[in-house]
Amino acid sequence: MLPVLKEEGSIEIKATAQALNMMGASLKKAMDSKIRLVAAAGHDLRTPMTRMRLRAEFLNEREREEWLHDLDEMDHIADSAIQLVREETVGKGTEHVRLDELVGDVCAELTLIKMPVTIAGLDHSSVKISPLALKRALRNLIINAATHGGGAIVSLSVHDRRAVVLIDDNGPGIPEQFLASAFEPFFRADPARRQSIPGAGLGLAIAKEIVERQGGTLEIENRQPHGLRQTLSIEIDIANVSSVAA
Repeated sequence: MLPVLKEEGSIEIKATAQALNMMGASLKKAMDSKIRLVAAAGHDLRTPMTRMRLRAEFLNEREREEWLHDLDEMDHIADSAIQLVREETVGKGTEHVRLDELVGDVCAELTLIKMPVTIAGLDHSSVKISPLALKRALRNLIINAATHGGGAIVSLSVHDRRAVVLIDDNGPGIPEQFLASAFEPFFRADPARRQSIPGAGLGLAIAKEIVERQGGTLEIENRQPHGLRQTLSIEIDIANVSSVAA
């Protein structure tokens, strides 16, 4: 989203400001149109999917389970696609949040639903973000490690005025030639595993969009001898350092 510039000054400056304002308005219109299109598609899919679920009830047990599995995956893909385009319009949050508490809450929630999540240590840190958005990103990243890596090991430390969340796992990792594509929508390191592991392949893409909108960075790398490391880094809230330490 581009700020609206004052169209004043010399003829050249006024013309440049006017052109930039027109470009900003066009970009916003295009983004709004994309959101409406994806939301409408997701909504319209619900009707035929509901009919298909009803028809599946008349199939034998084996076929019914296969149909319902595919319909659940379609439902998840539609919801994830809508969430992705919505996150693209969310700006940086301004709430003062204890990141260590937020990370701890997400880990506790996932542990309650029997996901293999371990906390390796959480340093006290405060950041200025949108807590709901960052919570969604953290949940996606930790679920990714717990599901594809056999378990998530989560830690939070502070280095050079930045809070760094590490999410490690001991899974197979991602082939080096595919690492650069890992944040692309619908990415799968091993498409053959799609049927055995649920998901739409949008978790990392959504998480990266959220983290960058909140002013942070998200990177992934393979661990040695195996496993994957997801690193989320965000600037700490200097104004609240003293209160956090207290």
